[in-house]
Amino acid sequence: MTDTIPLQDQDLDRFLVKEKGKVLAYLRKKFSLLDDDLDDIYQESSMALFLNIQEGKLTNLTSTLSTYFLRICINQALKFIGKQQKVVPLFDDSSITNKDEFRSDKIDELYRLCTEDEDAERVALSERMVQNIIEVMPDTCKNIFQGYYWDNLTTSTIADMFGFANANSVKAQKYKCIQKFRNKYNELMNRNNGQG
Repeated sequence: MTDTIPLQDQDLDRFLVKEKGKVLAYLRKKFSLLDDDLDDIYQESSMALFLNIQEGKLTNLTSTLSTYFLRICINQALKFIGKQQKVVPLFDDSSITNKDEFRSDKIDELYRLCTEDEDAERVALSERMVQNIIEVMPDTCKNIFQGYYWDNLTTSTIADMFGFANANSVKAQKYKCIQKFRNKYNELMNRNNGQG
């Protein structure tokens, strides 16, 4: 069950007050920005969320409202940093992974490469199936998938954000969620192939 969208101003204000400490702590750790800059980014992000709701751009959530808002804040921080940076590094080795690490954050990209030549309708069906499975999964799984696969958050950050004991708890839960996802996906694929 996803969060409801706070349509009343006082509900939105309560949400923003509740999120502020957690979001600012995450942005401070991730981007090493000054507190004044973080406050500006938070205000810009709050305004963006307010406008998305008022203009009807946010009509249904596929993640928790906290995760959706954190993505807005991260985007605002990246935009801010982009404006501040005058020099672009020629090489960034922070994205290089150990050869034994599996880049699970690239699953969508790999999936698209594998299905490039397939019938577009079949690909669209598979993508809809993945989205539908994620929508009916427990919030814990949605938060982990959203944070880990879409937002590229570390398991430690996910643990801090969603109240897990530690990064190992997140890993254990992620494993269970992936098993649930695989079982449901295989079940639907088998049912679909049986019909075709």
